[in-house]
Amino acid sequence: MKNMAKITCCSLILALFCYSAHIPASVYTGIAFTRVNEPKEAAFSILVPKGWLIEGGIFRVNPLQAGGPLNSMEAKCDLTIKIDNKGTVAFRIYPDIVYAHVGIGGGFFPPGSHYQGAEVRPFMNPSEFLKALFKTHHPTASSIKILEIKRLPGEKKAIDQGISYMNRLFSQIGMPWLAFKSDAAGAVIEYKEKGITYREVIATGIINMRSAMTWKNTRTISFRAPANSFEKWKPVMDIIRFSIQFNPKWIIKEMKGQQERARIAMKVYNKMRQIDREIASKTRINREEIMNDDFLVLTGQEEYIDPHTGKVEMDTDAFKFRWKTPQGDLYYTNKEDENPNIFLHETNYKRTKIRRRRNE
Repeated sequence: MKNMAKITCCSLILALFCYSAHIPASVYTGIAFTRVNEPKEAAFSILVPKGWLIEGGIFRVNPLQAGGPLNSMEAKCDLTIKIDNKGTVAFRIYPDIVYAHVGIGGGFFPPGSHYQGAEVRPFMNPSEFLKALFKTHHPTASSIKILEIKRLPGEKKAIDQGISYMNRLFSQIGMPWLAFKSDAAGAVIEYKEKGITYREVIATGIINMRSAMTWKNTRTISFRAPANSFEKWKPVMDIIRFSIQFNPKWIIKEMKGQQERARIAMKVYNKMRQIDREIASKTRINREEIMNDDFLVLTGQEEYIDPHTGKVEMDTDAFKFRWKTPQGDLYYTNKEDENPNIFLHETNYKRTKIRRRRNE
């Protein structure tokens, strides 16, 4: 009887297995996820819906090709997970990009130009950056509606934790005003693209690094789906987003690499700051000298160096050459070879030179 019971039980299990194996796929209403490594450097693993496509990943900026080190310090990630080739439903992680504040380099680098590997761009708060980012990545979008846009205090708090080390250093050296500042925002946008009405959630943080005359976006992500099924797909975004698990070995390697790159970049940066100061100083001097020369031309004067005292003095510019004695006697002439000491029987006349301009 016991053996008969075992056979009956095994037969039942086998029958159930065979039956479930033939259930049509349409009966299943759930969604399966597969944990995969970031494709380029295995920096982290992430849950991806089974059968979805994954593109991009970690990349690095070559400072020699970029024209400087400002975007070469840390690894960047541009990763897209999508249901099909055109990204009808898609989740994206955007790279952190460093921008240079307008005015960097003594003002010689206008908006749109590049300074040490960073685009010179007016500072944007998170809401402004989100709008600009959306426009850049959806150039053909139409019927655009911003359904909601608001600050994200939780994201800001997370970013502040990341920059707290640098801010403590600024406080310790007595320069708290140099502290990095952050903010974060998110937006919900509806738009039409290639005949489909989409809804997209996009969020970003901004870190303002005024002490370095730079700023950057960080923790920038987006998720989109057709508007009529967005709520259905939203939990998928949350699962993907919160499933990221960083590879400890990669983090240790990256931190060591960043330290070395930081050491090299600091040397470059210090040189950049020196050049900036020289440029700014020369700019100010140029402006002052130009204004001074304009004044002298308008008043018919010139600045001379007293050959006996070394002091600067103003006098008429009506003559090309000017001679002076220690007692203050003067002789003016337009002839270069005319020496008053000869025919005035003096020995103390010395020719005064025009003051050399500081920007020469």
